[in-house]
Amino acid sequence: MILAVDIGNTAIKLAVVDDVTVYDLIRSKQEDFISQVKSIQSNYPDLKNACICQVGAMDIKLLHALEGLLKVTYINQETSLPFFNKYQSVTLGNDRKALVAGALTSAPSGKEILVIDAGTCVTYDFIDADRNYWGGAISPGLHLRYQSLHNFTAQLPLLQPQKPETLIGNSTTESIHSGVVNGLALEIKGVIKKYSKKHPNLYVIITGGDAELLVKQLKNRFFASPFLMLYGIHNLYKLNS
Repeated sequence: MILAVDIGNTAIKLAVVDDVTVYDLIRSKQEDFISQVKSIQSNYPDLKNACICQVGAMDIKLLHALEGLLKVTYINQETSLPFFNKYQSVTLGNDRKALVAGALTSAPSGKEILVIDAGTCVTYDFIDADRNYWGGAISPGLHLRYQSLHNFTAQLPLLQPQKPETLIGNSTTESIHSGVVNGLALEIKGVIKKYSKKHPNLYVIITGGDAELLVKQLKNRFFASPFLMLYGIHNLYKLNS
């Protein structure tokens, strides 16, 4: 059992994780981070270790404070991985390492896997049946698409993601929702189709903060795993401890 800490671009997630279960998932702000860690400690007095996957900014003082409460392991360039990394860049993100590690605990052995993480960015990660990780793609997520329409035009409003009522938007608001949400859903369907054509037994996992909304627009067969990152953090911790 560990405290898994996922420091993303838009949120900090805290949860107690063991081999089978995620307990007490909390979305934290930086100003509440240490108090919420202490609250978790009070509920789990046997909790001694934490593992951090960081891609977003974090006040270093908070990390030092956490190190005063728990023994902390960081996922970084030195972390041993449960797959063979064929990525041609040393800048493979810590979040993608954790997602792939989580996928390998979730998918049946011997399967080719496509992991789709619908967060600030949408990432696509492919692992073959021999546990070779080859990379994939990075695309703007829902919020970035909404923000781009607002920031780079003179009159379009900034909207929050919402399931489109119709395919044909009959107002500016509905047209934006249809374009952004349906557009990303069609992108994901197209990517799955291309991978599946090459790999007929492909096992598809979708996760991330916007996965629930996008799942409503998708008809493909896949496995939805909201805690994939947290399981991956736990998996990497076990491998490196």
